[in-house]
Amino acid sequence: MSKATTNNPVSAKDIAYFAEAGIEMIHSENKLEARYNAGMFDKYFGNSQLALFPKSTDQVSTILAYCNEQRISVVTQGGNSGVAGGAIAHCGEVILSLRDMNKVREIDPVAGVLVADSGCVLEDLDNHVQEHGFIMPVDLGGRKRCMIGGNVSTSAGGLRYLRYGSMHGNVLGLEVVLPDGQILDALFSLKKDASGYDVKQLFIGAEGTLGVVTAVSISLAPKPKSSQIAVLGHDEFSKIHRAFVLARQNLGEIVSAFEFWEKRCNEIVVEYEGYTSPLGSDHEFYIMIETRGSYAPHDIEKMDMFLESLQDEGIAQGSRVFRDTEAMEAVWLFRSQMASAHTKSGCMYVYDFSLPPKHQYDLLLATKQRMESLGLYGKDSSPVKDITEFGHVGDQNLHLQVIAHEFGGVVEEALEPWIYEWVGSHGGS
Repeated sequence: MSKATTNNPVSAKDIAYFAEAGIEMIHSENKLEARYNAGMFDKYFGNSQLALFPKSTDQVSTILAYCNEQRISVVTQGGNSGVAGGAIAHCGEVILSLRDMNKVREIDPVAGVLVADSGCVLEDLDNHVQEHGFIMPVDLGGRKRCMIGGNVSTSAGGLRYLRYGSMHGNVLGLEVVLPDGQILDALFSLKKDASGYDVKQLFIGAEGTLGVVTAVSISLAPKPKSSQIAVLGHDEFSKIHRAFVLARQNLGEIVSAFEFWEKRCNEIVVEYEGYTSPLGSDHEFYIMIETRGSYAPHDIEKMDMFLESLQDEGIAQGSRVFRDTEAMEAVWLFRSQMASAHTKSGCMYVYDFSLPPKHQYDLLLATKQRMESLGLYGKDSSPVKDITEFGHVGDQNLHLQVIAHEFGGVVEEALEPWIYEWVGSHGGS
């Protein structure tokens, strides 16, 4: 629904129509302020002159029906917390903001199901459902800003995908407004539905190209009664995969997150955010493992057995276990600030890929090799300052950062489309 080949400029007649329909809006003769026209890390910029703020599904329907008829391009915007510029009106499209569609419609405390407007902020929803003994099945670093509709539309994985699964598995139903304004009501709340085609799956991960998600029915997870975190240091990337295998064997059903980052990521967070590293010693690679369960003695015993198995195989060169709530929050804060810290260190090209385990570290090595071979990396005067990698081992999801002195030019030409071709040729996405 964005970047259409036909993009008619918004006229006074169009603005009058939206006003008469009772739709809140912001309009500028030039372009809207940066909060609507700039991406999260100031890499992508738009030129929209009009942002619309519907308060109901019917108003979304009115907007899309009219824009479809008038051939006016639309970009849907939620929390604008994405890093790929997908919510930016690059070609001056009308912004359809869902910020005012932020009501919880229903929560079923027996079935553990939430129905909410798509503009609800993820952290707000998590706080709300915790009052009923649940948590949201998805957790992201941008939880304070991202919205559930955007989480669904981008099929967000997040920090605890390993434990709670994907959006495709947790979303029970959707309400969607199609490009011509028709409202598709597939807002089911049943965990088993054998009534026919599972239409909602088409819209999960479609990024608004097939329609605008206006409400979500999602299965909740029980709020854990016991949590703990172990942080490990390693000197070889292959040991991360071996630790992951042992974690699944020894921790089983309670392992909820398995994160890794390499040495330079650790240094950047310490340098630019001022946080203390979870481990007092330096290592080439770090692993963070979280467990969530219902009985602390059982979970602690499992963690101790897991750490013993690592020692038996000589995998961990350093380790530390955190069981205090404040200490665990500090570890998660350290991990979640990696993107922010990289942004402060320079102009960040960030790529979010999934790759088979055997190629995960190869991506970092191949990127460094390419940049060095082109004379763009490896010296103090090089255009590229840093190339780093961290990610979620549980769902094979990686974040690759290339930190340059400035955006554009030879660095971008060297990265794209080469990096997409490399990932595709190695079985990734």
